[in-house]
Amino acid sequence: MTAALLLPTGAAAETRQCIHKYMKLQQKTGLVSVQCDKWASTSHAKTADSSNPTHRPTAPPKEHVPTYAERVAEIKEKNKQAIDAYKAALAQRSDHYRTGECVFTAGGPFSSQNCSMPTKPNLINIPDPPKGSPRPTEPMLPPEQAAYLAIATKLRIDASSVGIGPDPDLSRWKMAVVGHSYWLWADGPTHIGPVSDSASGRTVTLNATLSSVTFDMGDGHTVGCKGAGTPYPGDKKGLHAKSPTCGYTYQRTSAHHAGGTYPVRATTYWSVAYTAPDGSGVIPIVLSSQRQLEVGELQTVITH
Repeated sequence: MTAALLLPTGAAAETRQCIHKYMKLQQKTGLVSVQCDKWASTSHAKTADSSNPTHRPTAPPKEHVPTYAERVAEIKEKNKQAIDAYKAALAQRSDHYRTGECVFTAGGPFSSQNCSMPTKPNLINIPDPPKGSPRPTEPMLPPEQAAYLAIATKLRIDASSVGIGPDPDLSRWKMAVVGHSYWLWADGPTHIGPVSDSASGRTVTLNATLSSVTFDMGDGHTVGCKGAGTPYPGDKKGLHAKSPTCGYTYQRTSAHHAGGTYPVRATTYWSVAYTAPDGSGVIPIVLSSQRQLEVGELQTVITH
């Protein structure tokens, strides 16, 4: 048999518990009772609402569990952000002097990469629906985003080199000459495709065409050309002839310029046509390359 006594003591209540009992006979009545001569006590802090017998602790709010539709919407938004980052990286390729961090979040981040060669974005796959639910019929990505993924996966477009002819490096002076007409062209492929990719869950077909090129001649002038320009034929007939499509004549030497050369830059503009079962369109891609060109002046020396 255990005896216990609860005594209020202000902010706390003291519980006393008997740890040594003995039997005591009541002479008058002849009854035997249990007595205690040694107690142990512990204190228990009151709760803030212990004075209110009707108070019940409030259960914490249940954590929201996203529905399948909410999970799919979140994945699609993350994939869109990854594609947008990839589009931005492609746009940065048009600037020869600019590199930066290409970050394609979603299935995994890619950071601190040279934006002149963007890496394929790592997209998140949409999970299967709960058992008994119909499988979603709409694709993981809209047509344009699927086309960008196809570009990253299958299409390889490199920046064209700067074509100048007659090639100044092969002349006896190892430089271009003031007053001479030079042919200009984008040296590289002008068409790539068709190529197909099914990474987005349906087949996307790409056809890439170089539509125009702009040359920054380094002396403050630019030359715009439809198409890629005409490559120099490399024979004597073309030596003194002007290019039928795209050419330039320097009027000043590069001696005054930093390093004694002009930075000649070719910027090529590509049109990538895409077709998918649920849509089609055209995506522009701009690429650049550069070479240093020394331009000098020839003088006639008359000797007697």
